[in-house]
Amino acid sequence: MDEFDDIRNCLIEMKDLSALMIDLAFSSVMYNSMDIAEEVYLLEERMDDLTLKVKRLALRAAKKEEDPESMLSIMDLADINERISDAAYGVADIILRDIEPHPIILSIMEDTDEELGRVTVRRGSVLAGKTLKQLKLPSKIGTRILAIKRGTRYIYNPGKDDTVEEGDVLIAVGSDLDRLRGLAGEEVEED
Repeated sequence: MDEFDDIRNCLIEMKDLSALMIDLAFSSVMYNSMDIAEEVYLLEERMDDLTLKVKRLALRAAKKEEDPESMLSIMDLADINERISDAAYGVADIILRDIEPHPIILSIMEDTDEELGRVTVRRGSVLAGKTLKQLKLPSKIGTRILAIKRGTRYIYNPGKDDTVEEGDVLIAVGSDLDRLRGLAGEEVEED
């Protein structure tokens, strides 16, 4: 794999990451969720790393180009994605700084039946080792998986063939996240 393939892969991840961060940031405020706000913070750190990596790769690739200035557009795109992620972090920071959401935000939250959260797949979970197609979470429990965090890597907008593994952190939205938590082997508080 050459520098251009690495740059391409990094930019694709940055695009996916910035879109996920925007969704999560607004959701963290809407649901007053410290967990989701902290996830945005972690994603912002990943975006910083990717931005630096793309710039370094672009500088290396520029040495091989007849027109090294052509690499400026790649650096610009990395900067734009970085600014998007900074803005998303700024939104989530409202929750991280423990600022009370405005009543308008709370009224929006009351009009939705969905919640957003992080769920960790524990050892022995019925979810582990199964594809999203096999699990049929949207139809069975009304929950969609927006991303899967596996170690430090994210699978954005996972498809039906993506497998859930023990230790994965599922970023999910749905009407019954407690049911998903139970399936994942997490302790669920009784009302």
